[in-house]
Amino acid sequence: MEAVKFVIYETPFACWDWNLREKNIEFLEGIDAGYFSYVANLNSDVEDDDKHRAAVSLRLAYSHGLEALFALLCSAVQAPQCAVGWVLNYKNTDLLSLVRKISNEESVYTKFKQTPVTWEFLAKYIHSGLSYEEDKKIWIQKGFGRLWTLFAGEFVDENITREYNCIKHGLRARPGGFHLAVGQEDTPGVPAPAEKMTFLGGSTFGSSYFVKEYIIPNDKRNFRPRRHSRNWSLHNLTNGLVLIAMSINNVVSWLRGVNGVPMSKCRFENPVSEDLFEEPWKESVGVDHASMDLVITTEHVTPFSREDILRSYQETQ
Repeated sequence: MEAVKFVIYETPFACWDWNLREKNIEFLEGIDAGYFSYVANLNSDVEDDDKHRAAVSLRLAYSHGLEALFALLCSAVQAPQCAVGWVLNYKNTDLLSLVRKISNEESVYTKFKQTPVTWEFLAKYIHSGLSYEEDKKIWIQKGFGRLWTLFAGEFVDENITREYNCIKHGLRARPGGFHLAVGQEDTPGVPAPAEKMTFLGGSTFGSSYFVKEYIIPNDKRNFRPRRHSRNWSLHNLTNGLVLIAMSINNVVSWLRGVNGVPMSKCRFENPVSEDLFEEPWKESVGVDHASMDLVITTEHVTPFSREDILRSYQETQ
């Protein structure tokens, strides 16, 4: 009987099996990192009638890929000999908390001797066995380190998470971006003319969705739906997916090697040039998030109690 002891964020676990090592390798070899490149290629050149659906597919795959990447990276930090056990048990709150701590260079439970663990350290360690000349090896390590640092910032961004949840749970987001311009009114209540407006950016692609907003402190029963909108760059999403796929592939290859698979059978991928690591942020949409809605404060509502709400059903009957 085999057993591996590990921690998920700060909670201890023990994984047992008669063939745990073999199952761990089987799990790792079942991960298809190329799926994210496939989605990028499939939706990068779509006819006008379906362009917003293609954009939504890219957007969904992007956050999906980030979660897959950071789940594997964090399993490498805390349970490199049992990625299957770590991934089977983590909760999103655990993953987000751990990613934030690593980004902030705070101490975490880890199997590595170096502390604190950073994304730059992980990228250097995971890509330490590349058989390139030293200069190329260094820019690949630094490139993935910066890439994972920027990806981590997006992964923990609350606005990005809210939008992703609205799209994947019931398609609760309306496709389409927005453009924003500001200007001073000459006459109160009369919009400024176009020539006096300052354009702040925008995009054809994006989404609009509602977020639950509480009106009264410490009261989660009374709330309002607040409008939010985000803009996307298809260039950034497409290139980000390609680099997410490369990253997942490399983390999986390193984990396979750690668990006894000969490194000669573990394939690593990288961009052909250093500047390609910047492609997911190359195109600017100006303002990428906005929330504009009517103001509601505690003075505007008389909060309902649990009993008030349940009584309304009796009154209806």
